[in-house]
Amino acid sequence: MTSWDIQPDGVRTVLNNTGEIAGKFGEEFTAYSDGLVASATAAGTMILGGTKAPEGGAFGPVAQALQEFQQHTENDLKFLPVRTGKSIKGAREATEAYLQGDLTMAQNKQHLAAQAPTPEEFKAAAEKGAKS
Repeated sequence: MTSWDIQPDGVRTVLNNTGEIAGKFGEEFTAYSDGLVASATAAGTMILGGTKAPEGGAFGPVAQALQEFQQHTENDLKFLPVRTGKSIKGAREATEAYLQGDLTMAQNKQHLAAQAPTPEEFKAAAEKGAKS
């Protein structure tokens, strides 16, 4: 049988800390995008010397590769906050269910203890008392 030893306050602290950090995904994604753009801009072009750059600028093969990389990783980045949110929610709900299970078990034990003895329990106690 599996044994559980959950400390709800500890879980709550970890989930709050994780939520705070996850709240910064937007900033990180902006920095990621800005970094790729800056890298692509600084990577150079394939314009022959003396040739005028086209309007809007020119990009070389490194810039093109960075753009493709960004496009191919876009869904991976979108996945991160969604997965994180689901994980936080799941851990919170599991902890709540754990606590509710403890309360239910306690209520069941209290209910059983508050009931009048059954005839069998009364007879067994009477027999035990007679032997003493």
